[in-house]
Amino acid sequence: MTSIQAPGAWSGTRPLAAPGRSRVVEISVLAFFFIFYTNLAVIAVHFHGVPQIVASTFALLLLVPLARHVVLERQPLVVTPVLPLFFAFLAALFLSAAISSEPEVAREAVVPYLSEGLILYLLVSNAVRSTPVLNRVVWVLIFAGSMLGALSLTQELTHAYANDFGGLAQVDRVGAGGGFNIAPEDAEEKILRPRLGGPLGSENRYAQILAVVLPLALIRAFRERTRRLRLAAAGGSLLISGGILLSFSRGAAVAVAATLALMVLMRELPTRRLLALLAVLTAIVAFVVPEYVTRLTSLEGVTALSSADSSERPDAAIVGRSTENLAAWNTFLDHPIAGVGPGVYFKEYSREYANRLGLRYLQSDRRGHSLYLELAADTGLIGLGAFVAMVGTAMVLLYRSARYWRERDPQRAMLASSFCFSLVAYLACAAFLHLSYQRYFWGLLALASAVIWSLRRESEEEGVVARAGAKT
Repeated sequence: MTSIQAPGAWSGTRPLAAPGRSRVVEISVLAFFFIFYTNLAVIAVHFHGVPQIVASTFALLLLVPLARHVVLERQPLVVTPVLPLFFAFLAALFLSAAISSEPEVAREAVVPYLSEGLILYLLVSNAVRSTPVLNRVVWVLIFAGSMLGALSLTQELTHAYANDFGGLAQVDRVGAGGGFNIAPEDAEEKILRPRLGGPLGSENRYAQILAVVLPLALIRAFRERTRRLRLAAAGGSLLISGGILLSFSRGAAVAVAATLALMVLMRELPTRRLLALLAVLTAIVAFVVPEYVTRLTSLEGVTALSSADSSERPDAAIVGRSTENLAAWNTFLDHPIAGVGPGVYFKEYSREYANRLGLRYLQSDRRGHSLYLELAADTGLIGLGAFVAMVGTAMVLLYRSARYWRERDPQRAMLASSFCFSLVAYLACAAFLHLSYQRYFWGLLALASAVIWSLRRESEEEGVVARAGAKT
């Protein structure tokens, strides 16, 4: 009778390490993602005087699981389906930089793609190799997002805007009257409402990293196996939503609404229960934070940009963003194939092209207020096409994995769909934001790629076991 080997034994790898050692490996991975997501390493440097070189060593946490997989177990390095497209994107950046009129500026801009992009991607995709660990990473991200949301709610309820809670709840320009005006249009004086910026000190970026975690929590709130986990995820969803609301980010509001709509259309969330939850949340916002409604109504200013009625005055921020985006678009039209070079649009073209429009005079260089438009201006169709192919492939593979596992293993299907919609949320926010704090994007893409690779490997291993069982 043919013996049946345990999954993983057929591949020729060594037996797994002892449970104690495995626990250390897992804790290293989870600690890394908590520090990474909450921006604790950067906060330690800027708020607590920790030397940069010491704070940077937190990335070494990923070397623990990497050493176990590659050295002790002698497993090969992971090559995810997305990795070749990642290198294609980098090749597009190098090509654009090579033919740029400002090669030094372009080369300098490529460095973050290597340090915060390629290295991070390789470390994460090689360190996280199983769906159980990935599920625990998801819960760490939900916990981190919930903690940040809870700090924002505490900051708001106590009006402690000057208290940054050790750097985890920053408010930009709070001492200089930062915020947005909530006074009536005919009021003589402005009433500035603070916007909360979390661990980044940037309201829109804070909203973006919370919006990415929201699908992870929401899907688990409706689809986890036990009531305890569903309640934990539901509570996390509310806290994360609170942090997004208190950032007063209009772009994040549009992005979250679009993501939720897509999740409903693709039947990832139950429509009735989600609508009931949104109705309750809307009522709470209207009564507790009415300024959020005021903030969203300012989006009507978008129509005023093209209106012939001179009495309609568009929001100044909307005019500024339109100016920056149109400048990037016109730069792309003049350099459509390979763009002007990574980072070159911002330093050499943004102000010149913006001031030609006559919408708003810019006295300093400005980045495009859209990842796609700025990437198009910097790298042309070559770079933008490579980026879309890279991210699009990841999303398609995640969607296919979710469909494949839906009837076979709902937990695995939930993991794939969660990261698919996390990418959707990030990309929707990116329509209104350029690629700063890019480590969050590459970290998300690396985790999504790890999900794809892990699910494929586990499917193959279980197939081998099933075929071996059929021969007995």
